Amino acid sequence: MAPIRVGFIGASVNSWAARAHIPYLKNTSKYKVVALLNTSVEAAHKAIEHFQFPSTTKAYGDPKDLANDPDVDLVVCSVRVDRHYETILPALQAGKDVFCEWPLGKNISESEELSALAKKKGVKTMIGLQGEASLSLNKIKELIQGGAIGKVFSTTVVAVAAGWGPNGRVGYEYLNDIEIGGTMVSIAWGHLMDVVLYVLGDGKELNSILDRNRTEIPMLDSENKHVATMKRTTHDQIMVQGRLESGALLSYHLRGGNSFPGTPVFDWRIYGEKGEIRLTASTSMVQVISDDVVVQLHKFGGGEAETVDFKDDTSGLFPEGTGRLYEAFASGKKESYPDWDLAMKRHRMIDNMYNQRPFK
Repeated sequence: MAPIRVGFIGASVNSWAARAHIPYLKNTSKYKVVALLNTSVEAAHKAIEHFQFPSTTKAYGDPKDLANDPDVDLVVCSVRVDRHYETILPALQAGKDVFCEWPLGKNISESEELSALAKKKGVKTMIGLQGEASLSLNKIKELIQGGAIGKVFSTTVVAVAAGWGPNGRVGYEYLNDIEIGGTMVSIAWGHLMDVVLYVLGDGKELNSILDRNRTEIPMLDSENKHVATMKRTTHDQIMVQGRLESGALLSYHLRGGNSFPGTPVFDWRIYGEKGEIRLTASTSMVQVISDDVVVQLHKFGGGEAETVDFKDDTSGLFPEGTGRLYEAFASGKKESYPDWDLAMKRHRMIDNMYNQRPFK
């Protein structure tokens, strides 16, 4: 079977793409990067050289040129969220399949327009909500569906997102600007709430409180020196409570900053009639990696909790989550990977939160 030919948007030395996409794409026979788009043709050439792509890889600086390349089957977008719309719109107009990192657009209107155009063009889409491909999360889902803890009564999440703490980082100012769209609500909470709903099912009656505790933050350079101060317009506290469609209660608190020493960054408990499942991790990015994720099962009346093994013989072959999405897409089974229909469900949920409406 011929490899899927990729036109990649946004590969630079210290980018998310360099960690989450390129390692897989360089070590698979299922895909081939044939073109690369950066801010300029020169920048694209530098990335091609840095990542040691073949000399035949085409370099682009204009999204329209990439979109019109007849050798590109799939366009992959891994740039800052406020640049998603302008870089993938031409690809959709040209009838290309698109894999876009989450969030799809910087706001609900951009996301709706992109999703509607994809449907009109009849192209295949995938969104970077990697939780659905996570080994640990699928193991938990398997345990619950297999009756390990009986009926789920409630679930509790307490998590920390370091990027929205008391300081900001030079080069990442956009995380604190709500208009850009890369917020703690959309990125950190969006990913982690998708994780919960993927495992336990959709919400039925959910309400939220969003708060902003620090309105001005010092910006630190790579040496932790205070070099500037900026206004934060994004939220740094999120609380959600309510009920899932299954009837289970949900309580979820995400805050910016660092975790208390000796405690998990992400602590998720699922309480059932026969037992309880707990997932802990030292990162809030449990949808992407699982190296330090611990899953425990406590069966009531059974003494100590047991640690659950969720690894398989493909563990470690490619970056967790993202690599598995690529594998699912290559299989051709639409139901095996998250598409833009799911992206829109999550975007509507976030839009309701911003407008203080109950949501599902």
